[in-house]
Amino acid sequence: MEWAQENLNRDWDNVIFTDEASFWSSTSTKRVWCVKGKKLIQRTVKHPGKIHVWGCFNKRGFGKLLIFKQNLDVKFMKEIYQRALIPSADKWFGKGNRDWLLQEDNDPKHTSRLCSMWKEENDVQTLGWPSQSPDANPIENVWALMKMKLQGVIIKNQIHLARKIREIWRSLPVQYAETLVESVPRRCQAILRNNGDWTSY
Repeated sequence: MEWAQENLNRDWDNVIFTDEASFWSSTSTKRVWCVKGKKLIQRTVKHPGKIHVWGCFNKRGFGKLLIFKQNLDVKFMKEIYQRALIPSADKWFGKGNRDWLLQEDNDPKHTSRLCSMWKEENDVQTLGWPSQSPDANPIENVWALMKMKLQGVIIKNQIHLARKIREIWRSLPVQYAETLVESVPRRCQAILRNNGDWTSY
């Protein structure tokens, strides 16, 4: 409630929204018709291939997408800032310009001493963010859209999955980024209306 009230009238145009997500090469179980009384045997993949992604966007469009397989730790998080966040910010705001805010959740990796020191040394300002609030972060809608676009696509392996994810990411229009950023004040209003409880976003 307090966060929503404080940020209700914020200018969100200079905020870079970020997050991590995981994608699997095998999607959820399909529904099929079956004759009553007949046992259906359906083959499934016990351990489907999985890859992780880190992405960011701003009202100006979608930034660099980083795909990785290893578990995310603080050292690699710092590398992501250097390899993906800063190049995206330089593209949108001009090289070396730090007149923007980084939005990220309260994952311990983000708030770790190493990452906090890196952000301080590189003059990256972070926007305060409420805990347990995926409905407030518009990038969650991006992940949901991408996973929906992957449904029904036959994925051969992890390389194929990564290629498809990149294709979908690159196809996302600037107008979609603008719509998502413009939705944030409405998200704040919804949080206030619901007394801090979850919203339909």
